[in-house]
Amino acid sequence: MVSYLARTLVQLAITLVGIVTVVFFLMRAIPGDPALYMLGDFATEASVEALRARLGLDLPVYQQYLLFMQRALTGDLGQSVVTGQPALREILSALPWSLSLAVTGLMIAVALGVPLGILSAIRQGTWVDVTIMLVALIGISFPVFWVGLVAILLLSHQAGLFPALGAATGGGFFTQIHHLMLPALVLGLSVAAYIARLTRSAMLEVLGQDYIRVARAMGVRENRIFFRLALRNAFIPILAVIGVTFAWALGNAILVEVVFSRPGLGSTVLKAILARDYQLVQAGVLVLATGIVLVNLTLDILYGVIDPRMRTGS
Repeated sequence: MVSYLARTLVQLAITLVGIVTVVFFLMRAIPGDPALYMLGDFATEASVEALRARLGLDLPVYQQYLLFMQRALTGDLGQSVVTGQPALREILSALPWSLSLAVTGLMIAVALGVPLGILSAIRQGTWVDVTIMLVALIGISFPVFWVGLVAILLLSHQAGLFPALGAATGGGFFTQIHHLMLPALVLGLSVAAYIARLTRSAMLEVLGQDYIRVARAMGVRENRIFFRLALRNAFIPILAVIGVTFAWALGNAILVEVVFSRPGLGSTVLKAILARDYQLVQAGVLVLATGIVLVNLTLDILYGVIDPRMRTGS
């Protein structure tokens, strides 16, 4: 188990460094000068050069990268070139809003997608299966921002059930929950469609195994086959689906935040990209990638606990 965890940690560390490296160089490839953005179009060349030197933007790109990685190892991700505040502090202050939306949306997606996927597999080929897969296909086909706009029109403006915009940052707990429910429902429905399809595929793959056929030939009841044999062995791929969709949910949460004008990581990073705020974008991506890596690490540990073959690589 120790060697399995060591291999997993090394792989995840390499993945994290790779993501941050790609984002670092992609940000430098975007046209625009952060110093000129901060000082305005009427700034003198001398003032722009002085600010670039103070921010370290006059150094070669590889030196900027090495300096960034050196500071990142100590937890120093630099300061925002726009606000002058520590980039990590700004990202961490915005992160809870995105996490609350992503986690709530994922809970709704799992509560809907997993049972519907299992039901669709059990009723394979029937009208129940066709209906569920058709609805799931429609849910995947429509972009989440379009679903959000329709939800605002129907459930907020016409039905008046939920607030349309904002997050009630200055309100109480239940007021914030009220503002959270509609964006989380939109996010959850889009992710539930994906989970339902992959859960159905995982269940059908298990139901096609030889030991299921043997159990049926021996007269084992169908309910016992589905819930004691098939579902238990399909749990690992279902966990994998949930782990992958968490990253997807967090990515879609960024779009949902923009549609519903909510604070969060997405709106913060989007503003930073438009402002060429390198430090803030890098901090946001690093925090986001670290969170996804930790989720994947937790799932890998669960895989090893559930299936000992994962620990030996067999």
